Amino acid sequence: VFLLFKSSLFNFVGGNDGYYRQNFGQQFMDALIADRKTFFTEDTLRTLVLVLLSAGTIYLFLKKKLSETKVIMAFAVLIVIDLVGVDRRYVNNDDFVPSIKMNKPYQATEVDKAIMQDPEHFRVYDLVSRAPAKASYFYNSLTGYHAAKLKRYNELYDFYISKNNINVLNMLNTKYIIAEDEEGNPFPYTNPDANGNAWFVENIKLVNSANEEILALDSLDTKKEAVMMAENGYASFLKDDIMIDTTATITVEVYEPNYIKYKSKSAVDGFAVFSEIYYKEGWNAYVDGQLTPYSRVNYVLRGMNVPAGEHVIEFKFEPEVVKTGSRIALASSIIFVLLLIGGLFYNFKNTD
Repeated sequence: VFLLFKSSLFNFVGGNDGYYRQNFGQQFMDALIADRKTFFTEDTLRTLVLVLLSAGTIYLFLKKKLSETKVIMAFAVLIVIDLVGVDRRYVNNDDFVPSIKMNKPYQATEVDKAIMQDPEHFRVYDLVSRAPAKASYFYNSLTGYHAAKLKRYNELYDFYISKNNINVLNMLNTKYIIAEDEEGNPFPYTNPDANGNAWFVENIKLVNSANEEILALDSLDTKKEAVMMAENGYASFLKDDIMIDTTATITVEVYEPNYIKYKSKSAVDGFAVFSEIYYKEGWNAYVDGQLTPYSRVNYVLRGMNVPAGEHVIEFKFEPEVVKTGSRIALASSIIFVLLLIGGLFYNFKNTD
C-alpha cells in the first residue's frame, strides 16, 4: 500500500520547508522532496523484504521443513541485519577516527604555545578561531560552548564581550586577545590593563535593578569601583566610607577548578573584587578557615569585605546536592549489604 499509493498518502512536505524555500530556492526544495521520496521508497522495500523473509521462515517452520533452532537462528540473523543497517546510518566508518584525534582534538599553534608559556592565571579572548572550544582547550577562555549556559554570563557576553568592550574584558582578567595582523596571521595581543585575579576597590555603586547593574559596566572604572544591587542582602555589610591601601595586594596561591586560594595583605579593611563568576549554588568563601559571606558584584563577579592584615582567602566548590547524593548512595549501600547479610543468614539458618 505504501509503495503503490505513497504519492496520494503523503506529500513529503516538512514544517520548515517555507524557510528552506525562502533561503535556498525552489530548486533546492524539489531536490529535498525527491530525496525524501527516495528514502521512503528504499525503507519501504527494505521493510517488505524483511517481512517476506520472516513470513517465509514461519511458513517453513509450520510445514516442518525448518526446526525451531534454525528458525531462532534465522530470526537472529534478520534482527542483526535490521539493526546494523539502521545503526550504520548514524555510526559508520566515517565516525571512527584515530584515538589521537580524540585525545588531542586541537593542535597548539605558535600563538597558543606562546601564551601557554605565561605561568600566571588569566583569561584569553580568541577573535580568530572558528571553533569556540579551541581556546578553552589550552587555557582559561572567555569563549567556549556548553548546552547548559550561565544566564548572566551569557547576557554579559552578548551585551559587552561580543562587542569587544575593553572595560568588561579588563574586569574579566583578559590578559591576551588573539587577533589577526594586517596580513591575516593570528597574533597574541597582550592587554596590559587587565585587572588581575583580584583587586581592592575604592567605592561601591548601588543600583536598583539588574538592568541598571549591567548598564553601569559600560562606563564603570572597574579597577576603582564596583556595582551592586541595593536589594542585595550583602549591601548591609558595606561601610559608608571604604578605605583603601594603595600598597594592598591579593595574589593567587592555588588555582584549581573547584578550589582557589588567595593571600591578601592590607593595612586597612577593604572590599575586594574577585575575577571569578559568581555562582552561589556550591561556592563557599573562607577567610582564615572561617566561612564568610560574599556577594555578586559587577553583574557576574564575586566581591567581599576583607579585613586588615594578612589573610588566607579560599573559595571552595561544595555543592550541597553532591553531599546529599553521597549520603543517599552510602545509605543505599549499607541497606543493600544488611539485606544481603540478612538473606544469607536466613537461608543458612533454614538449611540447618
